[in-house]
Amino acid sequence: MAIAFPDRASWLRQLAYHQEQGVAFDRQVDHGMTHSLYIHDPNGYGVELLHELPYNTWGGDIQAAPNYVKPIPTEESGVLEDDQEDVPVFTSAASD
Repeated sequence: MAIAFPDRASWLRQLAYHQEQGVAFDRQVDHGMTHSLYIHDPNGYGVELLHELPYNTWGGDIQAAPNYVKPIPTEESGVLEDDQEDVPVFTSAASD
């Protein structure tokens, strides 16, 4: 199951809340189109918490962005350091 948050600030608030509650963070990833955190609910089901990056960062090459994966720290304060300055922008070779 995936839960999408309307913006980065809402997503970061949820990450902070889950961290305060002691929820184990399995994996956090910059997917090129989204920033996603993966956790498990109390029954063991996988849950993805995500926010979509602005369309102008990935809309130029819809094929490349989904194939991009950059791990993000899942420990301590690194979880809440969602870098918006180092976000790749995907453009198609045809538009270059």
